[in-house]
Amino acid sequence: MKRAHAVELDGVSRFLASLEKGNVDQILSLLTEDVILVSDGGGKVLAFTRPIQTRDQVARILAGAFEGIKPYYHGKLHSKCAHLNGETSIVLRSGDETVAAMFLQRQNGKLAGIYIVRNPDKLTQV
Repeated sequence: MKRAHAVELDGVSRFLASLEKGNVDQILSLLTEDVILVSDGGGKVLAFTRPIQTRDQVARILAGAFEGIKPYYHGKLHSKCAHLNGETSIVLRSGDETVAAMFLQRQNGKLAGIYIVRNPDKLTQV
């Protein structure tokens, strides 16, 4: 039997792979019906200005945003699953710079909350 931590990271890995492929249908299958997406740019970098609250919008926005940021990092964008502040997360890096941290809240095996930190002041220790 897999440990809970390993099972959790396996689900996050599937979510990350779906984002990297831009597979909206797969992303949809990993979200709860009432998922919420919130982001924080701190007024320094682009971020969503309001919470996104429908499953379809969250999936499409995430897939589009993930694809949209790749050209800015000239193929140097890489990601990994991690635990930050005791929470399951995905860290996006370009070279040695952390460009975003996605904190993921799960409910019944699906993602119920996604909080994206893009504010560079909050990413200095990640």
